[in-house]
Amino acid sequence: MRDFDTSFDYKSDKPAKSRPDADRDSRRLRMDHELLWTKKLNSGVLFAPTAPSVRRKGYLIFEDAAGAHHWYGSDAITASYTRWLRPKPLVDAIAGLNEEQRSRYLDPQYTIGSSMIWPVRKKDRPTMNTARGLRPVIADRMDLTLECIRRHYTGESGNPLSDVTRAYEDFFALFDGFKEFVDFFHFKDLVTLDYDAIQFYLPFDNFERSGTPATTDEYVAYRDATLTFIARRENRMAEWVSKHHPEIEVRH
Repeated sequence: MRDFDTSFDYKSDKPAKSRPDADRDSRRLRMDHELLWTKKLNSGVLFAPTAPSVRRKGYLIFEDAAGAHHWYGSDAITASYTRWLRPKPLVDAIAGLNEEQRSRYLDPQYTIGSSMIWPVRKKDRPTMNTARGLRPVIADRMDLTLECIRRHYTGESGNPLSDVTRAYEDFFALFDGFKEFVDFFHFKDLVTLDYDAIQFYLPFDNFERSGTPATTDEYVAYRDATLTFIARRENRMAEWVSKHHPEIEVRH
């Protein structure tokens, strides 16, 4: 019997001997992505990203009604910044952690609540996962990424990822607005009840500063918020699998 385990650490799933990468290496993660994201959209279209028989042909591929193939890759959407060497305020903030905090916050397990799929095309660079990691005002934060996606759907200005969301407009157009995007990918704990605003990990300054924590207190607040988000998202995922796939054993 297949199981869906929200506590499974994908970094332990047959990692490569050199430069291990769970998003690339873990077969179980790819299977869990297939499971979670195969479902009908509000439009009635069945979104069914599927792993090709040969890995070199792609990670997950969705074939639309016109026969076009859309590629998707896996990406971690929460960051501990454990190995970041800059900016200096972030490095200093992490250096100020005590031993108990270091054990709790640094080098965490990679579980399903931290994972997402994004579209990938050679002609459209950077991809979402690249841009959100390399642009300082986003700094790999999913709350800030989601604010950019919200602005994409509303047409608001001041979106630091606007070039990327426009390049992958066909992906975002699959969803009937921001609400469906949030519900589909289990991001409800990052938005207000009316879906009109983001529940940010740290006080939001309209993208005026780096997205990374600048003090030890900020880092602690940020990591507590991300760990809470991961746990709540995993509960939502587990509930969805239990409801729609009773044949699968759900573990926490």
